[in-house]
Amino acid sequence: RCHSAASSAPPAPGSPVKKGVIYKRIPTFVQLEGGKKYAWCACGLSKKQPFCDGSHKGKDIGIGPVHFTVDTTKKYLLCRCKQTNNRPFCDLTHVKTFIPESIRSSLKIKL
Repeated sequence: RCHSAASSAPPAPGSPVKKGVIYKRIPTFVQLEGGKKYAWCACGLSKKQPFCDGSHKGKDIGIGPVHFTVDTTKKYLLCRCKQTNNRPFCDLTHVKTFIPESIRSSLKIKL
């Protein structure tokens, strides 16, 4: 269950989501507690990645944190490249974005 604080209304279906600067090209596993509220850094500026520390405040970047909870306490793979289409979770976009198709093909990586 996620929502972004950047806007009070959800984006219109099919409209592009503004993505932050790349923090790291690889995701990270994080132990999350079921029912606890989290704020995922969407802008890429936080020093407490993958969570928001308010670094976006006072900057005209138009990106705020994604507030979310999880139902189950366990480790989750959170995005740090900020290019995911399943915020805040990694969807392997970093592989598509940073590994050329020719290399993915030769390594038989199918996405």
